Amino acid sequence: MKVVVIGCGKFGVMVSEQLVRKNHDVAIIDNNPEAFLALSEEFTGRTVCGIGYDIEVLEQAGIATADVLISCASSDSLNAVVANIAKNIFHVPTVIARMYDPIRARMFESMGIYTVSITRLGVENIMECLEGHRSWRIIRKLGNEDVQFLKVRVPNALVGTKLSDLTIEGKMNLIALERHGHSMLPEADMCCDYNDMLYLAVRRDYLVQAREMLQL
Repeated sequence: MKVVVIGCGKFGVMVSEQLVRKNHDVAIIDNNPEAFLALSEEFTGRTVCGIGYDIEVLEQAGIATADVLISCASSDSLNAVVANIAKNIFHVPTVIARMYDPIRARMFESMGIYTVSITRLGVENIMECLEGHRSWRIIRKLGNEDVQFLKVRVPNALVGTKLSDLTIEGKMNLIALERHGHSMLPEADMCCDYNDMLYLAVRRDYLVQAREMLQL
């Protein structure tokens, strides 16, 4: 997944490094360039210096194609602003905000923004949340496992792509999709829409290419 993290404090460092260890594509934003010194040499993500709610800074970090945004700055107000921008302007599928104020946290939960506490448990909660919102997962393997069924959340970069372009003869077939809570069979003139869930049959030896094609 492509993840943008706001805040390179202790919490942001822990989250970012754990995501990188799980092979996610991570960009972390902080307005203090010295904050990035806390990242270990094992951190292979990108660092972006700037204010977390600045649109240009967010775009530089790749928010336009991000699957997840995690705002874990020290300020509830900053996290609230960034979470709203991510959810309502860039339509990031999964938005997570760290909140000190339990009342504000409940309000954000009602808006579809996942909130976590300031403790180490918060990092664990984020990882659990991402597991539940993975952009793709194998849901069934047939026979000798040469054919596998995948459930894939359409990334922002594929919105508007024709569904017919997702079928590669003999290698990958689109079987069905979910849209706004309804399941349907794909039609030739249909295009990928924001937050669609796709069900694909993929040959096992084509899985890597399928993920690249789907930009996962």
